[in-house]
Amino acid sequence: MPKPATRLPQVAPPLPEPTPPAPVLTPAPDNGQPFAQQPSQQPATEAAPVRIPRRGKQLGARIPTDLYERLAACAQATRIPQGRLIERALDAELKTHGF
Repeated sequence: MPKPATRLPQVAPPLPEPTPPAPVLTPAPDNGQPFAQQPSQQPATEAAPVRIPRRGKQLGARIPTDLYERLAACAQATRIPQGRLIERALDAELKTHGF
């Protein structure tokens, strides 16, 4: 039987070269304006955004559940939006009082 070969110690593979340190990052120049300009602060030379005209004022009110259910049923049956139905009802009521 042949004599076994002697085992040599394993040599670790060479370590990779260390990566160079990351460059130091500096912030971009802000030109003296640290935050984005608000629409009210835009210079007069820039075109202002087009504003959509609103139809009127918004009114928030609580109404009884049964009245709401009647309103929703009427709106669904007539295909008239609930807000328009409320507007018509308020207009008719205020006209009866002379306003």
